[in-house]
Amino acid sequence: MVDIFRRRPDNMRSYADSVLSLSREHGLLHWTAFGQIIDGWSVTTCGDTDRGIELLRAGVAAWQKAGARLWLPLFLTLEAEACAKAGRSDDTLEVIDCAISASQRSGERWYLAEMLRIKARVLSQANHTNDQVETLLAKSLEIARSQQARCWELRAACDLALLWQSNSRVKEALELLQPIYTRFTEGFDTVDLQRARQILGSLEPKESRKGPKLNKPTSKRSRS
Repeated sequence: MVDIFRRRPDNMRSYADSVLSLSREHGLLHWTAFGQIIDGWSVTTCGDTDRGIELLRAGVAAWQKAGARLWLPLFLTLEAEACAKAGRSDDTLEVIDCAISASQRSGERWYLAEMLRIKARVLSQANHTNDQVETLLAKSLEIARSQQARCWELRAACDLALLWQSNSRVKEALELLQPIYTRFTEGFDTVDLQRARQILGSLEPKESRKGPKLNKPTSKRSRS
């Protein structure tokens, strides 16, 4: 699950294989569905989106058939992201709306900020109005902050900053994203923080990017 949140699919196929093997060996149909879901996410992330969507849909359907409700908003969101990657915008919106509805029915809201952010991105790609997209991103940011979910807050702020930048609101974008980024003290090799740093670099005034050139320190070897 942590690898999913960090967008690191490298080891996911081996995780999925282990889950599926053990679940099938012991007749654990519930966890077989979970294995299908993470396998589908891995396959999609590695480029085979059509096959990944099939696995995700089969896994989510089996998860629901078993009566499970926990994590359903997350799993539906993974399916929506796979549809978006395949360019199926109508399917993406349908599935992400199902994920939001599932969250509202069950009260499982910890992933709601991300669901709203992803819906905003899909609407943006489908050329919906900036007002619609901004409203969703602002709501995503509000929810993330209320939950003190700093990673979701950073993602929403990145998307909102890019939207504002495209509308010549560069100063506002910088004032939004900079303080969120500076609160992080670790994890700078993660995809999210690298993306935030890149966006900040594009927002900063050109003058501030030109710092004084520092001479590299030289070391003198002592002679005996």
